[in-house]
Amino acid sequence: MFIKNGVPLYIQVKEKILEDIKLNYEVNDLIPAEGQLEKKYSVSRITIRKAIEVLEKENIVLKKQGKGTYVSEKKVLYDANSIGSLTQRLSKQKHLLTTKSISFDVIETDHFVKDLLECSTLLCIKRVRLLDGLPFALMANYFDIKTVPDIDKKLNLESLYSFLKEEYNIEFQNAEEIVEAIAANKIDAQKLNIEEGSPLLSLKRLSFDQNNKPIEYSNLIIKGDMYKHKIILSNEKMTNM
Repeated sequence: MFIKNGVPLYIQVKEKILEDIKLNYEVNDLIPAEGQLEKKYSVSRITIRKAIEVLEKENIVLKKQGKGTYVSEKKVLYDANSIGSLTQRLSKQKHLLTTKSISFDVIETDHFVKDLLECSTLLCIKRVRLLDGLPFALMANYFDIKTVPDIDKKLNLESLYSFLKEEYNIEFQNAEEIVEAIAANKIDAQKLNIEEGSPLLSLKRLSFDQNNKPIEYSNLIIKGDMYKHKIILSNEKMTNM
């Protein structure tokens, strides 16, 4: 079954188990115990254990003490240290992000984002996003309507930020982002196909152009069990004033 090609045996076994999971198992399914896998692949228990450890590190499976090993809902990594659209970030991780629905709302009444963007009329673009075909995120992007004229008639790309650069010459230079944990309300739960009260993460961002002018405010709501946030911290030297 396995060949001597320079690839460690446990990695070859890991790939075989992964292939089996993709073909025959769903999220939260229990996969065979180590003893069964040992017999199936005719390798040692140590090899099976190392293969499972790699799958667990890759968030493919989750070991539960006393219960067994289950198929995980793989989380995506959101790198918060650079500016870019969700589509751009996830495409680098070889995930397919698509749009299930989209709406364009003009807001002329009082709204806190008007103060942030220093405008009188807002345009809000709302989208339900699918990750590899599964409900993943709710996105709301706010703009001064004068900044993006007729965008509702022009927008035809999955990546909003790429479209803004190509069509309106808008490119973001920096941003402020706040991340908080929230519980899914009834409407959000229906859109994401989850139970009401399920954990979500809300990422609220104010983005600025090269002239430090606020251009966009966004609120990205992501399913907590499909997501992890990466932040790089540094030790800045403090000086006495």
